[in-house]
Amino acid sequence: MSVMVLDAGNSIIKAKIARREQSEIAFPHALKLLSEAEYQTITDRAGVAGLSSDYLRVNGQPYVVGSSAERHGVQIQRTGAARYTRDYLGVFAVAMMTRFYDRSRDVKIFASHPPSDMKFRDDLMKAVIGEWKVETKESERTFRVTYANTFDEPVGGLMNVLLTEDGQHYQRSEIKDGRALVIDIGGFTTDWVAVNPGGEIDYSLVRSVPIGIQNVVADFEESFRAHNLQAVKNTPVLPPERVRKAIMTGVFEGGGQKYPCEQEVKESTNMLLNRIGDTYQRVAGGALGWDYIILTGGGCALLHKRLLPILNHQNVILAEDINQLHLANIRGGLKLWRLYEALNVL
Repeated sequence: MSVMVLDAGNSIIKAKIARREQSEIAFPHALKLLSEAEYQTITDRAGVAGLSSDYLRVNGQPYVVGSSAERHGVQIQRTGAARYTRDYLGVFAVAMMTRFYDRSRDVKIFASHPPSDMKFRDDLMKAVIGEWKVETKESERTFRVTYANTFDEPVGGLMNVLLTEDGQHYQRSEIKDGRALVIDIGGFTTDWVAVNPGGEIDYSLVRSVPIGIQNVVADFEESFRAHNLQAVKNTPVLPPERVRKAIMTGVFEGGGQKYPCEQEVKESTNMLLNRIGDTYQRVAGGALGWDYIILTGGGCALLHKRLLPILNHQNVILAEDINQLHLANIRGGLKLWRLYEALNVL
């Protein structure tokens, strides 16, 4: 039976399966319910060859997800318990399965969540378990999710650093012998997890602070618009992927031009960085209590160089290459699944 590791983050939806080709997929967190007339108009105009895989019919209802959904206009993202429903998280899960699997099959799902959403894990599992009939441009398929389980997002990043691909051996033995702090900057939350020697999670220090990269993106767009009125006057929404790149590089590229925006980045990141610095000192006790600090999640990639002075630590480790840091949690999630399989705890 197939296993899919799912990280339905508030910025990007990511998933991974255990095969060599196209084993990972990511697309923007965007979903729109379409009317029957909208769906028919789009499919008729595009034809089978031209229709994006972002358009699909799930249990009879037409949707658009990902980049195509972003182009349909302003999206209202659900958070907390509101997103763990069949018509929201379930649709994202189905959209991933249709990209991975070209035939009907049974699937197990191992899904991540912020530590603050642990109380909603039953809702998460109920949202994906069951039978799904899906129609895309290629074909009609039926997926049966027969089993689901969950893990904390930062734990995925930790396991990606700590374990080998088979999930049964340590690849960084020096980390398991020390005390580590894992920081995961997500879309709406910044999550903290402490790890004791031996890789055991210290649940006395598991925190979710309700601020994330989405706040930075919104503040950046407001600041960039204020400083570039002429450039943006005919652009109702800045492309999210260009905004994320600008936050990382300090340069916004668009319209064939480059706009230096270091000042706008500083303004938009100040609140988040101040909250991280406050939590780091007040809750985590600052640098001296940790042998290693592990950064995971796409938000840490965007803010990496700005985080280092705040952390003031000589052993800051990225859970993955910085350009693929947003995939660290699903990669570690698959390693964790394999460890659980070997221990017969699934």
